[in-house]
Amino acid sequence: MTANQHIYAKLNYDPEKDFVPSPTSCPGRRCWWCCRLSVRVSQGAGRRGEGEPRQADLRACRIGSQTHLAAENFLYQAKADAVSVPYKGEGPALAGLVGGETTFALTNLAARSACQRGPAARPGITSRTEAPQLPGVPPIASTLPGFENAGWFGIVAPAGTPKEIIAKVYQDTKKALDTTNESALLRAGLAPVGNSPEEFATAMKAETALWSNVVKERNIHVQ
Repeated sequence: MTANQHIYAKLNYDPEKDFVPSPTSCPGRRCWWCCRLSVRVSQGAGRRGEGEPRQADLRACRIGSQTHLAAENFLYQAKADAVSVPYKGEGPALAGLVGGETTFALTNLAARSACQRGPAARPGITSRTEAPQLPGVPPIASTLPGFENAGWFGIVAPAGTPKEIIAKVYQDTKKALDTTNESALLRAGLAPVGNSPEEFATAMKAETALWSNVVKERNIHVQ
């Protein structure tokens, strides 16, 4: 809804013209999840050998996936560079990190790994504040002021849907979120933050502008 129109050469829909937003339904930016950045401690200054610079490299899943875009957004805002190394999933990617194949990895918060805490890697999170699932793990924003990358799940309806239907979906979704066992969401790396359709629309516009810049500067494209 906010990034694909910049990444893909052709889409069979227009996110802005073909849909109208309802409230968020489950964790994301308004009902959000964040990602965890893990960096190998042993990388040190990032050198292969004496006097030989090492190009930083990041693990990435499918191009355009949430974690791939979060990593590219981090590089964009940090004004850094790295080579994306594709993996089939978060498990193999984290194994590659611990094994020294890559410099850092960015995964969903709920991903379980031996390198979540410990000597192999040093973690940080992409939310602006500490996540309840990982107490004591600092936000990246503590060293990169203003940085945030939060994914979200949301509900949209076809353009032209009557306002009373949108209002009905909003009220029912909000009620569902209010009565959901929050601990179950937290275990999945999520947190409910129901918002209004108007707030959701504003958030999507801001995020669309962000991804336009990130995709262009980081040269992210899929045919």
